[in-house]
Amino acid sequence: MKYLKIIILFLVFCNLPSYFLVKANAAIGQLLSYSTFLLIIVYYFFSENKKPIVPFIVFGLLFFLISIIVSAQNDDGYLVTLIKYFIVIVMGASVVSDTTKEDIYIVLLLGCLSIIFESIFIEGIGGRYRGYYINPNAAGYACILGYSLSFSINNKKLKIIGQLLFSMAGFLTFSRTFLFIWILVNLISLLINYKNVYKILVGIVLFGLFLSFGDKLDLSTKRMHAFSGILEGKVNDDLKEESRTETWSHYYNQILNNPILGNGYHSFSGEIFGPEYNTYTVKNGVHNTFLMVIGEAGFFVLLYFLWIYGSFLINGIRMFHDNPVIFLVSFSLVMYMLTNHNYFENNLVLFVSMWLYIQIDLGKKVSEKKHVDLHQVKNYQVEYLNINAF
Repeated sequence: MKYLKIIILFLVFCNLPSYFLVKANAAIGQLLSYSTFLLIIVYYFFSENKKPIVPFIVFGLLFFLISIIVSAQNDDGYLVTLIKYFIVIVMGASVVSDTTKEDIYIVLLLGCLSIIFESIFIEGIGGRYRGYYINPNAAGYACILGYSLSFSINNKKLKIIGQLLFSMAGFLTFSRTFLFIWILVNLISLLINYKNVYKILVGIVLFGLFLSFGDKLDLSTKRMHAFSGILEGKVNDDLKEESRTETWSHYYNQILNNPILGNGYHSFSGEIFGPEYNTYTVKNGVHNTFLMVIGEAGFFVLLYFLWIYGSFLINGIRMFHDNPVIFLVSFSLVMYMLTNHNYFENNLVLFVSMWLYIQIDLGKKVSEKKHVDLHQVKNYQVEYLNINAF
């Protein structure tokens, strides 16, 4: 079961099915994709832990039911997406329950090495590297997830190596989202230990080196000049171009027209043309998970969705003293979801979401046990004092 779990984690957290689908052989990619879900099913039936994560099941039922009732105009792939989502949520929870932060950290570390490898040995990528993750922004999120987890790794060498590699690989993606979250995570980390300020300084130096040797690394010239302006205290027009807020604004009127029940399934997810291994975009999606939810399924489904992820942040704050990684991972996940709308097809995001839910649940149980034990000790002390008094 241990090896089966590791294989599933590699397939999910290194995005191997999509990578082979696009970069290698479509048949192999499809085989790996189906194998991922098949292995999750096998793991579930052999696992002793089959406890469902109810909030995600309820959310899935609400979203898929309401969105398809409102409009079935974009129902291509609806049933497949629904089945895959519930396989991951219902059965994948067994895999996630047995997964430690160290498991995820190591797998992500190997995934980020693919980004660095691509930057060194593969030419003609276009200056924004992505490794196994196909999309630079998705690669950036994988790096920031690993970086956030690094603050809880006890092995100092593994921790430092990971932080350097995740930062290096993240910078190579030239993702605005990665850079923004990386800065915020480092600022928050000062609350854990003020000595973490050195990581910010090392990151600035590392980023400066990338900009200095950008020509040799075949980095994106447009992004490189834009990001170099940040170090000079300026915001380049290239960073403003095609900003996420501009993309969101294209969908505001549709949200206001149907705020209660939304506009129907896949209405905010954009349009593509061609087979899945060779597609091009006809219309951009909303690039925001929360806007996608309200846009396709309405206000009340969004409220439920906000309750799930809002509770992650609130519990992360409450547990920050004992386990700061919960808040760091929750925060980075929510920030990434503000720039991405492929929630139901993104197994990495779903796995991280379930992992957070399980870790928070475990944290609450540990806290309750400590409270009960402390209460028992106090009662014992009171009884002991009363006996001695006589």
